[in-house]
Parts: sequence; structure tokens; C-alpha cells
Amino acid sequence: MEETTTAGQENSASGPESSIDYMPSIKCRLDCPEIPTLVNLYKPLIVRALKVNDFVHYLHGVIKTRQKERIIQQGENVGSTTAMGDLLCAIHASDNINKWTIFVNIVEKMGYEYVAKALRGEEVKRDAYEKFRKILQPYTMKLVENLDPSDLLPDLVSQGIITFSDREHINTESNRNGNMAAIIVLLDRIWRKKENWYHSFLGVLCKQNYKNIAEEIDEEFVKEWEKTKGIRESTETSQHCPFGIPAQREKYTKPVQCVSDNEEYKLPPSLGLSSLLYARDSKSIEEITSTDKIQEKNDTEETKEKYIEIHNITNISSENETDLKTVCSSKSEAESTLESASLEDKVTLESYEDRKYQNELAEPAQKGKNCIIIAPTGSGKTIVAVKIIQHHLQATLKHKVKKIAFVVDKNNLAKQQSDAIKRYVACRLKVISGDTMRDEEFTKLSALLPQYDIFVVTAQMLVNAMDKEDLSIESFTLIIFDECHHCYGGHAFYKTMVPYFDKMLGGLDNSNEQKILPQIVGLTASIGVGNAKTTEQTVNHVKSMMANLDADVLVSVQIFKDELAAKINSPDQSIVRVPTRKKDDFGVRIISLMTNTENYLREVEDIEDRNALDPPRKKGSEQYTQWLQNVLFKAVAQITDTTLSRSLYTARKYLEIYNNGLIMHSYVRASDSLDTITGKIEELPNPSCEIEQHLKELFENEKSDLQVIAKDRRKTEENPLLLTLKDIIIDTYRTEPNMRGIIFVRTRQLSEILVSWMSTDDELKNIKAKTCTGSNAKRSEGGMTKNKQKDTIELFRKGDFKLIVATTIAEEGLDIKECNLVVRYDYAGNPISQIQAKGRGRADNSRFFILASEDKCVAEREWVNSEKGPMMDEAMAIVQKETEANNEGFQRGKRELQRRAKMQREAAASNNDIRETPSGQHALRCMKCKTFLCLSSEMRKLGSHYACINGDFKNRVFCKKNKKVGYKGDDIQMGLGTLECKDCREKLGVIALYNEVYFPILQIKSLKIEDDMKRGDTVKKWKTVEERYFKVPSISSDDLQKISEKGKLLNFE
Repeated sequence: MEETTTAGQENSASGPESSIDYMPSIKCRLDCPEIPTLVNLYKPLIVRALKVNDFVHYLHGVIKTRQKERIIQQGENVGSTTAMGDLLCAIHASDNINKWTIFVNIVEKMGYEYVAKALRGEEVKRDAYEKFRKILQPYTMKLVENLDPSDLLPDLVSQGIITFSDREHINTESNRNGNMAAIIVLLDRIWRKKENWYHSFLGVLCKQNYKNIAEEIDEEFVKEWEKTKGIRESTETSQHCPFGIPAQREKYTKPVQCVSDNEEYKLPPSLGLSSLLYARDSKSIEEITSTDKIQEKNDTEETKEKYIEIHNITNISSENETDLKTVCSSKSEAESTLESASLEDKVTLESYEDRKYQNELAEPAQKGKNCIIIAPTGSGKTIVAVKIIQHHLQATLKHKVKKIAFVVDKNNLAKQQSDAIKRYVACRLKVISGDTMRDEEFTKLSALLPQYDIFVVTAQMLVNAMDKEDLSIESFTLIIFDECHHCYGGHAFYKTMVPYFDKMLGGLDNSNEQKILPQIVGLTASIGVGNAKTTEQTVNHVKSMMANLDADVLVSVQIFKDELAAKINSPDQSIVRVPTRKKDDFGVRIISLMTNTENYLREVEDIEDRNALDPPRKKGSEQYTQWLQNVLFKAVAQITDTTLSRSLYTARKYLEIYNNGLIMHSYVRASDSLDTITGKIEELPNPSCEIEQHLKELFENEKSDLQVIAKDRRKTEENPLLLTLKDIIIDTYRTEPNMRGIIFVRTRQLSEILVSWMSTDDELKNIKAKTCTGSNAKRSEGGMTKNKQKDTIELFRKGDFKLIVATTIAEEGLDIKECNLVVRYDYAGNPISQIQAKGRGRADNSRFFILASEDKCVAEREWVNSEKGPMMDEAMAIVQKETEANNEGFQRGKRELQRRAKMQREAAASNNDIRETPSGQHALRCMKCKTFLCLSSEMRKLGSHYACINGDFKNRVFCKKNKKVGYKGDDIQMGLGTLECKDCREKLGVIALYNEVYFPILQIKSLKIEDDMKRGDTVKKWKTVEERYFKVPSISSDDLQKISEKGKLLNFE
């Protein structure tokens, strides 16, 4: 190191004399400036300047997941400085030969400019580390009291002094805890990254009319600023002020509630560079760590003293000395008025009615017990969850930072539940779902853990994070499962619990570490009966569900039943049997078309499996659909002759269209069914062979007659289901003109047709209706964006629409207190879905109707579902008595169920391990015409998508660009266009943009897989392909290099 002394320099008051106090800069003069040496040398600077959360999540291949979690926990418990020291130790111990280069690259990438320069042996000016004390120590109080962060943030971000992430953190703190807390965070961030931060910060103060404060800090700088930049601004300001006095900013403060997390919002300590070079080259990183931890403790105590000084002067009363959480109580009435007028987004917590039965339901969980809470729909299970969350956040957990996961099944429930929690709980909350991750730049969940208290997360997102070892089950202290009756089998709820059981039962983790597992709470309106037919079987089902959630207690209202009964509305339930059409010439003609098409199939002699040509007798049924999709589809896949295969494929397609049209005919008008059939046939490619032409003419010859028959009520009666539904709606509207009704249907297409029918019916069109469907499907297929969903539900809530026709996605969670009519439109579910659908009726005197066609056994199945409710209640009572009378025996039984389930999982995993890996070359052909497309060796995975990288593939397909991108992720854009077979124009997949290359993404359902013996097969999922036939590797850098050398993979029309 080169040391240059300056005469007359005084010793630092903050500690013993150090050579760095006399240096105008630090600059490496070592012959071999290796990074580890520089890290040792500058370690006191590194651990204080760098925030550990900016690094720990990005050191892939350098430190292990378990080490990351310990360091994150350390940061939350004792602060970033100590955790940063631990991180350096972990890097030092790593076997990765590039570990320090990776670390320095991250330092640079994260914007820590002068630290990166120092670690590369470059010169760092003295201002970067010395002037910070000058601001912090004498003027911190004035800055905190007088600055408004919203004035400073735009300029500080534009100049790179703080990052966008810093700005978001500061804004969050301002909204939650006020300007003073936000300035504390800002002062903690500004000095860490840019070498020129000091002058930039003072310049922003001057520009934003805080020049008087800047003058107190550095009068010479302000004089220079006025000469170069401030003259014009000062002149303009004085022209608007009387007597030429500069305008003064009106000051106000928000109440302060800080500090959240010990380190994150503390007033930053003095940089303490007087002792920077105490760590000599001869010391290792480990030897320095203990010294720095002692110094950090002193810095923390110094910080607390400074905070108490601010506290005393601003009359802030301490609520919790340990966490430094305070609240300002000395604002004047004028200041309060100004604050409320200025802060539009300030969160005001709502209050809720304190119900005794909700306290009864929450009590076991508040005592720390794992439990399943069962309460009727409309009883306020969300409030019960809020009570549990509030109690958990206020509780003291030894050596554990409280983190809560509120786990939901669907994306729409994540937003709904998070809004409810934020209304009642003061917390840092983050929603993690497929929707939010599409809208935001994806961040690993482990990176978000230190920033939030509660995560409302879809189960699959949580499972994915744990599978990738991004975080572990121990990352949370409380996990609440909403609608926990899903926790069984292959559901994501159950997969979430698997790591819990592996840790609890030993399993895959054989370490001797103490396993601190989260508390588990389940919420549901009904635990269900599974496949049980008797009370004894139902008891076993209940115990199995409790084992799946490791529940010790099954909680339901026992004491305050009267209050519960008075607070909930249980709709009157009616199962209405509806007869079929007595006159249905339209249906007869469609069946005739299907029979003629089937006769053509029977004439084909090249199909080996003749049983595949024997369809179910009942057309327009689910059984017929299964025959088309499974039996006939596979038979066609085995045909090798191109012309014959194409003909059979088309015949199967016509049968599928007719069958779906006949199913739709049972629900809606005949004209709606005909429109559906006609539209699908028009989407088929133009006929290119005799058979295709014959099948099309068969329909065209019947089309005009079908149009007449569909509208002639003497030949085809109106659908009795529609007439019954109409009577129910009109009767409800007549009784309650401000009605709200929900009609549940099976498909998105049916919801659109019903809304269209209501809008054209003379008696219903004034009762406005709207569809409400899921967001997973494309808009062209009836899907809705999440914003459209939200708008629809809000308009329904307000009464702009009196009816919504919804798919089953809304059976759980849709909470409209004005809803007084619920109709399930001719389909049966299970006991749980019946309870959930019925529970959407929240208003007084609400009614629940199940419309059931006589020919579909819907009524019989729903009656059975209704009878299983009392059987479930009886089984619950038996289990509750057992847990009270013989808890030890219950626990033994529960552990045995859990061990048995674990053994089954391990056996399944073992079978997968010993399964022979598919090998050999396979050809992929168009399912319809058998045109060769590519070889299995030419397939690559782009994340979860399967792409062909054969350069000749473009000569076998047509490519059409879409007007809108289907999905835009961080590294891939999906749905930029569609792929069609060049020979038969069958859709083969979509087009994606990845690494600036257009890739063909193939849909497996359109492909035939053929081995070297010309044996063909078809499957529905790529996962099945990899299990049975061949593995698909992920795309590599070599693949991308070869693609760039050979040219583009696709040609657009």
C-alpha cells in the first residue's frame, strides 16, 4: 500500500490512530494484488458498506443453501455487518476456485462502486469514506427532522446514488412509518455505493430548497454550488418571495415506527475507518471476524444512543427499547391535517367485530398448537387467521425471526386474502403467485424473506422454491393453509408438507442439528369424507387429513354455537330435477351425422385393434369423449400410411366436434349448439383428399335443415334447463330487485353462451349478467385477465351486474355479502364443492339451487353429497373426543400414518430411480398427416418448454406472427406466433423468443412419436415422453452457438 501523510491532520476521535486517517486515498501498490489479500485488508470497510442481502442470494456454486439460510438468519437477528463477516468466511472456506472473482463481480454489479475499485487494486478517494461521519454525527437529527424523502429520491436515483430497490424500500418505510423513519433508511443507503455520493447528496439538498441544511454541513460546497448551478434557481425562487427572502419549505413529519428488523433501519454507525487497517495482511478472515463482531456491537450501542437523542428532542415515546420501535406523539393538529392531506396512500387499519366464537377457533393456534380449524362459510375464517397472525407477530420466539406463509390454492385467492390481511394487520406483506411473478421482475423467494413478514403465496410457487433449494420449510415460523382440505395426494399443499415430514421424521436429513419446524394451521369449511361410505371410514379420512397437516387438534365451535348460528346465513337448498326435451329433432340429426361418420371408420381394414372402432352407445356423453381422446386417438397414431392416417384423423376430429356440440345442446339452445359446431368445422383446413371432402359435404348437406330445425319449437323444444333457470332468476328478481346471483357452470364456453342468451331474452336482458372465468386460458378460449376478473367482481359487488356466470374457479373464496342466489347448473361435484358453492350465498334469505337433468344422474349424486355432511360431522366429533380422552394414543396413530406415507414416498422415488432411462432415436411426426418433423435428438428444453433446434424444421412448417405476445417472462417471450404443418395445416405449436432467437415450441398432443421399428404412439404430456421414450436435454451455450452459426430456425410468412 502507498501511504501519503498530510501534515497537521488530527487524530480521529472515533478510535485509535490509523494510517488511513492520513491518506488522501487508498491505493494498492502490492506486486501481486490478489483479491483475497485485498478482502482481508479492506474487510472492516466491506462488512460495513455492503448489505449482505445484496450478495448472499447470488453466490450460486460458491456457498451452499444451508449456509445461505444461516447467514440470512444471522442478518435478521444481529444485523448485516456481522452477517457480512460470516459471508466472507463462508466464501473463504468454499472450494470454488473462482469464488473471489464471482464475489467482486457481484459487488460491481450491485453498484458498490468504490468497494469494487478497492478490491480491484484501484484508487479510492478519501471522500468516499471520511465525509460520511461529517454528515451523520452532527447533523443526523436535523436531517431526520426536516427532510422529505420524496423530494430527494428522484434526483438520487437518477444520479445512481441509490438504486431503484433502495427507493422502493425507502418509499415503503415512508408509507408505513413516516418520513423520519424513511430518512433514517435513506441515510443508511446513500454512502455505500458511489464514490461521489457526498457532493451529489449536498447538490440535491440545494436543488430541493434544503440549502440552509447543506450550508450547515459544508458551507464551502454551497458557495461553489451557487456559482456553478445555483444562481439561476436561487434567482427564480426569490422572484416569488416577498422582500427577496428565499422560500422555505413547509415542514411536516409522519409518526415514526422504527426500527423494523434490527439492522435494516438503524441509524448507520460511524464508518469507523480509523481502525480499518487493524486487520493486517498476516491475519486471516476468520481471525478478524470476532473483533469485528465486538466492534459492531459498539456501533449498534452508539446508534441506539443517537436514536434516543432524536427520540428525546422530538418527544417520541419508546414502546420497545430492544427493537427501537417508537411512535411520534407530539404532532400539532395542523401538522396532522397537513399529513393526512398529503399522504393519499397511507394505510389505515380497519377494525373488526370481536366475536367470541372466532376467539374460540383461534385459541388453540394462539397457544402454538398445530391444528385444523373448521368453520362454515361466512363465519369469518379470514378474521380467525388475522387473530392468529397478529398473535404470532407479537409473540416472542427465541432465536427465530418471525416469518409467516399464508398458502392458497389459486392465484385469485392470493390477491383476495392479501387484501384482507392488509386491512387488519400492520405488517410487511408480499404476494407471490403466478400472476405477480408475470407482472414483476422475478426475485428468488429467499431474497425477499428479510424484507417481509408475511407471504401470501400459491402452494405451487412455494413448492418450486423448495425444490430449487431457494429456501426451506424452516424459513417460516408459521404456515397457514387456506382451504386445507386439498392437502392430500399429489396436490401442491401436500407437496409443501413433504419437506416438513422429512425433517420431522429424520428422512433425507441425517444431520444432528436441532430442527425448528414451523407451526402449521389449516383453515377450511369442510374437511370432506374422501371416498368413505361409512362413519368409520370417514373417521379414518379425518385422521389421515390431520396426519397430512401434522395437526394435534381438530377445532370447531363448541362453546359459542348460538352466536355462530346468529352470525351466519345458510341458504335454503333445493335440488331441482329437470326433464329432457320431449321433442328434439336437432339432437337426432346430429346423432345421425355421428353414426354415418362412425360407419366410415368401420370400413377401414388397416387398424389392428378392431375394438378401438367400437364407440360407446350414448353419444354426447363424457364416455364418448374419453373414447375419442384415448382409444381412437391411439389407434390412429399407429397408422403408418400417410393418406389413411390423415383421413382417420379428420374423421376423429368431426366426431369430436359433433360430440361436443351434442353435449352443449343439452345445456343451451339448439341454435347455440349449431353455432359451436359450425365454427369448429370452419376452423378445419380445406379438404385435400376424397375422404375429407366427403365428411365436409356430409355436414354441409345437413346444415340448412339444421338451421331451420334449431329454431322451430315444434321440432326442437326450448331447453328445459334454460326455462327452469329463467323462472328462478325472475322469481328472485321480483322478490329482491337489488339481487345478486351467481350461476356456476362447468366450462368457459358455456358461461359465455348463457350470458349471451340472457342478453337477448326479453324478460332477462334488463337483469344484466357478466361472465367470470379463470385467467389461465387465452382470451380467445374464454379466459379473462386478472384485472378483468377484478373489475367484473367489483361491478357485481356494486350492483352494475346482477348476475355473474362463473366457472368453478369461483366456488372457493368469492365473498359477496349481497349475494342471495346461487345456482349450480347441471353438474355434480363432491361434498366439499357443494358446501363451497352453497356458501357463496351470504345475504339473508339466500337460496341455493342445483339444477339436475334427469338423464345425467346429477340429482342422485348431489343427494348423496348432502347426506355425507352429517356423516362428516359425526366423524369429527369422534376424533375430537379421542384427541381429548386419549391424546397419547392419537399421537401414536398419527405418527404411524406419517411414517407409512413417508415409506410410500420413498418407495415411489426408489422405483423412479431404478427405472431404465429411455434411450434410442425417435422420430416426431405430425399426428394428422404423419409428415416427418424432426428427430428426438434435435429437441431441447427452454425451461419448461420443448423446442426443436433442427435448421431444416422451418421447411416443414408455416409460421404466422400473432398480434400480441402470449406471455412475456424475464428470459423468454411465448406466443409470438403459431406453427402449422406445411402439408395439412394442423397446428403444431407456438413460437417463442429466447436469447434473441425465434424457437419452435411443439405441443406434444399434435405429434406422433415413432421408434426405429416404425411403431407409433401419442401422449398428452412431454413428461410422459421423457419417462417412456427419450430424455430432452436443456439447451446449452454450444447449442446457441451452433444456431447462430447456421442461421435462423424459422421463416415467417
